[in-house]
Amino acid sequence: MPQKIADKLIECLIEAASYIAIILICIAAYLMLSYTELNELREEQRQDLFATRSEIAAKIQQSFSNKQLIARSVSAALTINPDITQDEFYAFGEAINVEDPSIDTIAIVRGTIVTRVYSTVSMKNLLGRDLAERPNQLPDLEKVRQEGRTRLSGPTWLLREYPGFVMRQPVSTQSADRDNSENIDIVSLVFSLEAFLNELGLNKFSERYNIVLSVESETQPQQAIYGDLTTLDDAQAVSTLPILGMVWKLALMPRETLSLIPSRESRIVPLLLIGGVLAMMLTRYLHVLRRRNRRAAHHIKTALDTAPSGFVLFDANDRIELFNDRFVELLGDAAPSVHRGASRENLLRATLRHNLFMVPIEDEEGWIKEQMKHLTVRGERNTAAMSDGTWLQILEHTTSSGGRVMILNDVTETLQSRERAKVAEQRLNDAIDALPVGFWLFDATDRLILFNTVAREKFEGVKRDLALGRPIGDLVQRRVEIAELVLVNGKPVNDYKLITKTLQEETSEIEARYSEGRWFRYYTRRTSEGGLVMFRVEITDLREQQRQIEASNTELRAALRKRDEAEQRLQAVADMTSEWYWEQDTEMRLVHISEGFARAMEVDPKDYIGKTRYEIFGTLPKTAETPFGEMVQKMIAHEPFRDIIFSHNFEPNKTKWVRMSGKPLYTPEGLFTGYIGMAADVTPLYEALREAKQADEAKTQFLNMISHELRTPLTAVLGFNSFLANHSKLPSYNALREALPSGDEATIRAALEQFEKDLGQFTGRIQAAGTQLKALIDDMLDLARIEANNLRLNLGCVESAAVARSVVEQTQTLASEKGLEIKFDLIGAPIYADETRFRQILTNLLGNAYKFTDEGLVEVRSSLQGDMVVFEVQDSGIGISKDMQNQVFDRFAQAKESTDRKNNGVGLGLAICKDLISAQNGWIKVKSEIGIGTTMSFALPLWKPKP
Repeated sequence: MPQKIADKLIECLIEAASYIAIILICIAAYLMLSYTELNELREEQRQDLFATRSEIAAKIQQSFSNKQLIARSVSAALTINPDITQDEFYAFGEAINVEDPSIDTIAIVRGTIVTRVYSTVSMKNLLGRDLAERPNQLPDLEKVRQEGRTRLSGPTWLLREYPGFVMRQPVSTQSADRDNSENIDIVSLVFSLEAFLNELGLNKFSERYNIVLSVESETQPQQAIYGDLTTLDDAQAVSTLPILGMVWKLALMPRETLSLIPSRESRIVPLLLIGGVLAMMLTRYLHVLRRRNRRAAHHIKTALDTAPSGFVLFDANDRIELFNDRFVELLGDAAPSVHRGASRENLLRATLRHNLFMVPIEDEEGWIKEQMKHLTVRGERNTAAMSDGTWLQILEHTTSSGGRVMILNDVTETLQSRERAKVAEQRLNDAIDALPVGFWLFDATDRLILFNTVAREKFEGVKRDLALGRPIGDLVQRRVEIAELVLVNGKPVNDYKLITKTLQEETSEIEARYSEGRWFRYYTRRTSEGGLVMFRVEITDLREQQRQIEASNTELRAALRKRDEAEQRLQAVADMTSEWYWEQDTEMRLVHISEGFARAMEVDPKDYIGKTRYEIFGTLPKTAETPFGEMVQKMIAHEPFRDIIFSHNFEPNKTKWVRMSGKPLYTPEGLFTGYIGMAADVTPLYEALREAKQADEAKTQFLNMISHELRTPLTAVLGFNSFLANHSKLPSYNALREALPSGDEATIRAALEQFEKDLGQFTGRIQAAGTQLKALIDDMLDLARIEANNLRLNLGCVESAAVARSVVEQTQTLASEKGLEIKFDLIGAPIYADETRFRQILTNLLGNAYKFTDEGLVEVRSSLQGDMVVFEVQDSGIGISKDMQNQVFDRFAQAKESTDRKNNGVGLGLAICKDLISAQNGWIKVKSEIGIGTTMSFALPLWKPKP
């Protein structure tokens, strides 16, 4: 009893330990999943942080770019009219203030004196103010004059007695009232720190981030204009912006510490609870199975102990492994030698020692050796007389592990019952007579010697009673005559002799139908004396059941045909689609891949059948941080997954993107048997999505550039147009008005010429800006027509050499301004093209050559290659890097560069040229080296007159 209690206690401890282990695993899984979710939140916060930093940095750069552009406009106005009056300057300042309301003061400083000023508040104490009163500003003024470039200073205490910034732009002017002497004046744009910060809009980000904006220069240490400088030490996103001689630093740090949000935590906890409960239920089931096995083993031992036969099991070394109580009882005095581990030899010697057998054994050692021999057949039996008068039947069998099983049966009663065999034989005859089936026994001459009561039954048409000694042929003949149908092997037969022979040879099944639809089946067997036993069984019910089964089989075969047809249709669909399905076994080896895999991946599925995931993909990820890692972890956990997209090189240097879904398979008992799933090649969709994102980003940058490129000439148009609209404030106009009353023709003519000169300069600048605007708009319209597939071409015969020379002559001025040499090497080959678009292509290519070539030559060549005329425009300019050579013909490719470029333009020319040439069945390519030059080559079809 104490042992049972101890076993029960140990079993409870094991079960409790397994439950505790499951709980600990669930806790660990919860911590791991929470850590993963928290990392995802951190990544989202980091991306938002860098996006906010980029947005603020872009605003800072845009603000100073606009102010610098305004400073240049003021400088241009001062260059044109160095003696501008205070009223004219104030009116000009009002127009500028409309463009940038953050600028509250614009001043012109000559020497250290403020000579002209515009202010949004009051100009009191500003006009005529000597900046020498502010010694801290004098070094900046001197640096601007010495360096000859725009500088920014601040934050500093302004003349208005509030902190702000001053942007200074040098301008060289000549004053008519000072003998045309050249002066270096300074245009100062003043804006307050508060207005500048309001323009950046930092307050809308301050709720989420601690923001620090600091500035430093060569003469000014680092100071914060927004936020606390100590934040820089812990900031996660820091940008350094060099702007006009100053270094700006922008730093951001999140205000809140990340924690797992309830919505994400609510997804983790139920899954872990469900998994933990299922694991505990499975563990509980396994413990129940273990207890059942122990009970079964106990029951088996109990059954052996209660069996009437003695039982002993020897291992391969002939040592006792298991025995029952009956075996010990049958051995009598030799029983003490029976115990687990005892050898068979010692057991045999104990039986000899206690004279267990009645017959004396003379050669005991020989007898022992004979008994120790291994069995040569599957089983052996013999009978031995025991000294106590009993008889034992000994049965031995070999086991699959090389051992043997011995069974001892007490057959004393069996032997004694042989005397009662005759009585039993009579009883057997009685039993045969009581059989519910017909029974006939024929001797070796096939004459009837025995039959039972059922065999005497008369069918309709039978007149004579069954009698002993009747031949089997006579009996069969009479049965055939009265039978409605006799079947031999399922075929109708009327020849009673054939039926008789069949019964005698025991080779066929015979069935007969008699009146009232009764069916019988006949069986025959030969006896050991050569006689014949025949049985007749009524199978009327069985035939009815067969009929019903055949009807069901007909319906089943029809259903199977439909199933096969459906499977064939499914296989046909699988063969045509680009998707494929796959199967894996319990060891995760691929056992099947449909034909769609070969079509999509262009590889042989046989190369993957029988391989595991490791053999196919190599080292597998151990975490679910990537989509592929997530799929691997789900497959390890035997979980379903859906629409997971990952990449793999099924062939070297050829990446494919695959969308895969899978479902684990289980037996009704819950055992995992493998996976089945679907997959598809989504490489075209993935690449199209990536290209669409790149195109969208490029278009956004392109629009930013277009807005910048349009604002530059538009500002010049508006600025110079303001002088034309207010011509009364022009000095030359006022001089002309003053000269008219005097009547002095020479004075009037000089004043008129000066006024006309000023008007010509203004209109010329406006004309140049308008031309630039028209070129930009034409490029955008051409691009829109091409994208809308609405480009109209007037194709015909074009004399390429004449048109090319004409385009070069029209653009000669651009080359002459830089002193470039132009060479020709043209053949007189007509082309099949649109002359207007051909001129546009050459103009764009020559314009780029002049633009990016400061010295050297530009050469235009043409040659004949097959049925195409190839044109080349070669320059000795700055060249194009190899990385950019693959992008120069892409739409919006130039939009990816900074808008602050040395050469104007938005980079649409080459993209438009490529589309125009493609529309005329031609091609274009580039060959270039940095510092050596660029060769643009394009080809158009040769004109061929119709026969």
